[in-house]
Amino acid sequence: MLDQFRHALFLKALRRVLGVQKRNRKTYTLESAKSIGLLFDASDDTYRSELLELSRSLEKKGKKIHLLGFFNSKLAPEGTQTPHFTLKNCRWWTRVPNSEPATAFAAQTFDLLVCFNPNNLDPLHHVAASSKAMMKMGYATGLPNDYDILMDTSTKKGPRHFIEQLEIYLDKIVLSKHEPAGAL
Repeated sequence: MLDQFRHALFLKALRRVLGVQKRNRKTYTLESAKSIGLLFDASDDTYRSELLELSRSLEKKGKKIHLLGFFNSKLAPEGTQTPHFTLKNCRWWTRVPNSEPATAFAAQTFDLLVCFNPNNLDPLHHVAASSKAMMKMGYATGLPNDYDILMDTSTKKGPRHFIEQLEIYLDKIVLSKHEPAGAL
């Protein structure tokens, strides 16, 4: 009962954020994006290591990478070096993040934001909705969102499969000099 009430309050907060969201939309590929935000569920060690590997490979290509992980627990594991927030950093009645790392991440204007949220965690949805990124991608969800690309991939196949699909679909985008980015 409490969880249903909490989720209803979260949805109200999410709709409010999306209602006032003003961002400049533009289409990017992995090659054309200069700054990329990776927002992810850091609770799973395998998932976390795969995304750190992705961030290192993108940095080698000259991309500016910004990471933000969410631990679906009150405390992060010892020795966590990536920027992160936890349940303790969320308002208890809505699960809306109120931490400095989450607020700072959402305020940055990335060329591309990729939200790795296979478990549909409310705090990650809120940060993604609050983000001023020009292009947003994430897992398909039934929640209100403003993603530009939703990818309906099996979460059972793991993060490597999602990353492969991400690369395939972003490589298929053909940027045109004659059309505005919003028309693509």
